[in-house]
Amino acid sequence: MNLRAIVKEIRDFPATALFGASWLLVFAAMVALRLQEHPAPTIWQVLVAGFGDGGRFGDLTLNDLAAGEYWRLITCNFVHYSVVHIGMNLFAFYLLGTLLESWYGSWALVTIYGMTGVGGNLLSAMAREAMGSSPAVHSGGGSVVIMGLIGLCATAGWASRAEGDRELTWQMLKALAITGALGLAFPRYIDNWGHAGGAIVGLPIGLAHRRLFAGRGGPRAWAVGVAWLLVIAAGVAAQARSDFREAGARELETMRSQVRADAAAYRALLAVRSWATRGVGNPKALAPALRSLAPTLDGGPTRSAYRRLLAGASEYARRKPTPQERAAFRADLETVMEAVREEASGRLREYWSLRRR
Repeated sequence: MNLRAIVKEIRDFPATALFGASWLLVFAAMVALRLQEHPAPTIWQVLVAGFGDGGRFGDLTLNDLAAGEYWRLITCNFVHYSVVHIGMNLFAFYLLGTLLESWYGSWALVTIYGMTGVGGNLLSAMAREAMGSSPAVHSGGGSVVIMGLIGLCATAGWASRAEGDRELTWQMLKALAITGALGLAFPRYIDNWGHAGGAIVGLPIGLAHRRLFAGRGGPRAWAVGVAWLLVIAAGVAAQARSDFREAGARELETMRSQVRADAAAYRALLAVRSWATRGVGNPKALAPALRSLAPTLDGGPTRSAYRRLLAGASEYARRKPTPQERAAFRADLETVMEAVREEASGRLREYWSLRRR
């Protein structure tokens, strides 16, 4: 598909293009944010397995709903967790979204997106609550909407009573069956309740196929579509406001984790110093202890001394160090401990200052 064809698709199907582009934008922002974290997600996680929650971008948990964050019923439809996840959903949404937009118009597709997304996720949340599912499990993705579109097409084909459209019904029923089978085979990666909720909401909408088709481009379709677009925009704004308000709490929690890491590193270094100064402890445990501190020490001003310590500890697990080697080991250890003390002291002061604010 060349650039001219892409521009034509966007012009002919603006709602489908808008939603697809918003998915890509959110996913790119999520990847950029996660790559700044330590540890960053692996390539496998980004491409296939998924890289954790998207809470800052509006994905959904039962805990969120219990806290009154109802806007996540709509924002979670824009959150995806891997390249495979968003790629498969974009492909399916392009096929179905352009079909429905050609039938009913752009504003009607906005309405259908909102109804199937909110309704499907609400039914999913109610089912998960009734089944006693973990309230901390994150769910997100456009597949709830996609299943709603599949359900809509299934009943729309039946309602139109044309021979070609009956074939569409058969194809959509097969898609529902295949998706259900995949959900049973891979329940860890597929939100079965969300898929079922979307399909249940979409099925009755398809019964209004003739009315929706006849109302294409009419004032009612425009008014309802604009109303749903405002609801979606309000949900996005509410999530952005919530994220901004929680920025201080996130910063405090990050600082608290760093203070704990500093304390753990210093305790481990004290144990290493006991061996280096008094010969207390098992020398074979030195290297594993030092390796566990790599995220904290293998960088900045401590890197060189830390790596010499690690090399020495690996060597002294096999033989006894000479007096000169032990002295050099102690000197490097004191260098590292002094740097850790200074950094931990500054971070602790910053933590209490932030907590007071």
